[in-house]
Amino acid sequence: MVVVEAEWTPDKIPARVQRRKPASGGEKISSSQNSSHIFNQASHIKNARMNSMRRRKRDFLTRINYTNTFTVAVLPALALVYVFFYAKSLLPENSATFKFSFIYYHVMLLAFSAGYHKCFAHNTYRVKYGVLSWYFAIFGAGIGLGSIRWWATLHRAHHQYTDDTERDPYSIKRGFAWAHYGWLIRKPKIVQFYEDFVQHEFPDEQSVIQNEIDDNNEDDFFDEIDSEKRAYQEQMRSVVLQQERLYLVFWFISTIVIPVLVTVTICNDTVINGLLYPGILRMFISQQPILLTQSVCHLKHIQATIPTQPFNDKNSSQNCNNPLMAFLTYGNAAQNYHHEFPHDYRSQSSHLAYDPTKWFIWILSKIGMVDELCKTPKDLITQLQIQQQQRVINRMKSQLNWGTPISKLPLITPKQFKDILASASHSGRIYIIIQKVIHDITPFMNQHPGGIQLLKASHGLDATKAFYGGVYGHSTAAVNLLATMRIGLLDDGNDEDVWRRVAKEQREVNDDHQSKSYKSAEAA
Repeated sequence: MVVVEAEWTPDKIPARVQRRKPASGGEKISSSQNSSHIFNQASHIKNARMNSMRRRKRDFLTRINYTNTFTVAVLPALALVYVFFYAKSLLPENSATFKFSFIYYHVMLLAFSAGYHKCFAHNTYRVKYGVLSWYFAIFGAGIGLGSIRWWATLHRAHHQYTDDTERDPYSIKRGFAWAHYGWLIRKPKIVQFYEDFVQHEFPDEQSVIQNEIDDNNEDDFFDEIDSEKRAYQEQMRSVVLQQERLYLVFWFISTIVIPVLVTVTICNDTVINGLLYPGILRMFISQQPILLTQSVCHLKHIQATIPTQPFNDKNSSQNCNNPLMAFLTYGNAAQNYHHEFPHDYRSQSSHLAYDPTKWFIWILSKIGMVDELCKTPKDLITQLQIQQQQRVINRMKSQLNWGTPISKLPLITPKQFKDILASASHSGRIYIIIQKVIHDITPFMNQHPGGIQLLKASHGLDATKAFYGGVYGHSTAAVNLLATMRIGLLDDGNDEDVWRRVAKEQREVNDDHQSKSYKSAEAA
């Protein structure tokens, strides 16, 4: 046999056994370029992170509210350090200074709660004399929580956007520390939104001029009717804008100048004690009742406050029913009531509730300083309480087995029902008809107080008369138990009574859509 050797050529080598060619110089250059590219990319990422850190640092510094930080954090901290460093008493040892500090505490808090809060933020009454509005402006500034225009606007935003983590300035969803102090120290991210909101709630000079130009186009009849109201609004707007410009001056007068002068000249005490006790420490203590309403009174899980939501449980506001909380919040612990009825000059409707602000406003009305006090009608309060109770009941009912609704039961003709009774697969079961609804009462037959024989006697028959008093008048509990045993609806062509029952059941069960679309009274 002759063996013919095939001519060997490199291109005939199978691809799987071909050897890899050594890397050329060009590929080495490509690898070097790839390494350089990776290094540049890493450097770019590092620079991007550094720039991001610088931006966050700049953002942090620009978002600090330095005025509020000074009044709510720096000054109180320095005062406390001084007290402990020099072993000073937390309360003034001079009895006259103590009495003045106590009185001044109430003077300042009433100016803030009755002025900043009830008058400017919620318009719960009308001020008749300008001197009273300036009392609110000057001494309310001594609490150190900002100007009327700034604080009242943010408080209105809190009511309108409760629990919205972006638009509620002190939303409890951002944590206790934020709701209590954080919102004061740090400005909000959505600056433009709040600037527009401030402008809308308390317009500046230019906006008012534009509004006056627009008003000139209205009928004289309406201008005459609203003239008194516009004059009052212009007066209050002027106070708000001037107080904003002079806020630090008013704060300095009410927190530094007056306390020191009174302490030195009347109480015969030292300048430092006047600055410390009726000044800075009084300011710090005065801030807490206002801030507690925004933090503790929106925390449901602090059971020591005995929280309830008798008017609306769709937001975080709570009625803190612990008497200590009423005292600590200066009578403003009923936040669930306040969120539903913000235009009420009272913090709650009870006559026995601790509410110094209500008493103060009532006294002002009696001496003719204020009028047009807003007071929520008792029937409206009761109505909202009943609606909330009904919503709670409906939620509880939805968790229970109420049986298949009549409107969803399958229709069973008399012939089909007879076939069911005659079927061997249904032997041993007991079916009865009550008000055209077929019930399978087999699971209950052994527990029936009247005995199983009485049930068997009604098997396959209409037992309506017997059930509703012909034999025994059954209780509401028995009616509810029977409803859980429904299996079908007898379709005999006469369904008027049946659909009347359907309509009744649907009225008794609250519609989920209505519950979800509920809005609080303050939202209107």
